[in-house]
Amino acid sequence: MENGDIVIVKKQETADSGDVVIAMVNGKDATCKRLRRYRDGIELVPFNPSYDPIFFTKEEIETKPVRILGKVVELRGKF
Repeated sequence: MENGDIVIVKKQETADSGDVVIAMVNGKDATCKRLRRYRDGIELVPFNPSYDPIFFTKEEIETKPVRILGKVVELRGKF
């Protein structure tokens, strides 16, 4: 995923582990990351290796909150 790419998103509130999602954190910060689900929470994994994954416990998912806004279904890039 590069700057200027177009991301096509299917609006939905759930996603499977491994899906690329648009997630809203704290009700104001939207981000596009790969979702990993674990028994005790979720991890949002960035595509840029310079950034670290962000883990949220089940409690943090409710209190921050962290919401899935949609699942990325297509990526259109320019050459």
